[in-house]
Amino acid sequence: MKSIAVFVVAVLLLPAFAAAQGFRPPPFAAGIPGRAQMQAIELQRHQARTLLYREALEELRRNPQVVDVRECGAGDDEKAPCLPKASAAGVSAAVATQPTTRRFALLFGNSRYQSPIPPLQSPSRDVDQVAASLGQKLGFEVRVIKNATKVDMVRAMAALAREAGPADSVFIYYAGHGYLMDDTNMGYWIPVDGSVKTAAQWISNTDISKLLGAIPARQLMLVSDSCFSGSLAREQAVSAAAPARQEVLRRRSVIVLSSGGEEPVSDEGKDGHSVFAWHFLHAIGQLEGTTIGFDVYKDVRKGVSDDAPQQPQYGAVMSAGHEAGGEYLFEFPEKR
Repeated sequence: MKSIAVFVVAVLLLPAFAAAQGFRPPPFAAGIPGRAQMQAIELQRHQARTLLYREALEELRRNPQVVDVRECGAGDDEKAPCLPKASAAGVSAAVATQPTTRRFALLFGNSRYQSPIPPLQSPSRDVDQVAASLGQKLGFEVRVIKNATKVDMVRAMAALAREAGPADSVFIYYAGHGYLMDDTNMGYWIPVDGSVKTAAQWISNTDISKLLGAIPARQLMLVSDSCFSGSLAREQAVSAAAPARQEVLRRRSVIVLSSGGEEPVSDEGKDGHSVFAWHFLHAIGQLEGTTIGFDVYKDVRKGVSDDAPQQPQYGAVMSAGHEAGGEYLFEFPEKR
């Protein structure tokens, strides 16, 4: 009875704490609540977020294009924050027979936001550890950008589009705030220069897809650990069955693994990491040989859903050039 009473008091007081602390609730004196209690608390958090972002959301309803990143023009230099042209669709016959040439990993960890958007506790540690695992175990060339602005993020992904080649493997990781508009079902990343008064510095799913589409690598995975990140993975479901490795490499694969569906997710987790990042790191640590992304997703989904009221999602981004039958491969580098 004591734990129930504490929960009731916490929920009743949550709006006040939301206003004072940027919708981060106080620690639970009676321990971690059960699933139903956590779902109620997450609903309260979403309501607090909607209230917090109300001016930016009203602007988006009036003018959805306010967030759009302009397309690169002939006179733009490499530092211009713009959308490169989409890469050629498909994998050429010459590239299909080549082994993976290089492995690039670009990781964004956004923690320090402008008030009243609350800071996040885990992204900095999450991206450091994921980067270390990818670099040391799987041979990725890693680039970590912490507390990235919209310009930082667009420039970094555009630079990757210029550098990566068709036979390369690219992995992108985002940890930070996000939001899904209930009425339009459009999702957004919120960089550290994001505001509650205007959405101009937010990044829409549409532009994220365009940035992915500009990266010519035949193997491309985006992992998004943010609120409502599941909206990125809903274009096309990916089944458990996958062709043989060489068949996969004949296709362009653009895959998204998200930390949740279309529900809020929490960065409060395990050992200083978000729940999702902890289980993702554990799955990477268990890799042996060549593993398809769907198998990594299954392990992560089970661990996360056992620990928290959120369901990781896995899907293909057809609008970024994914080809049917494609998959992402976690592979150890070939010995030379």
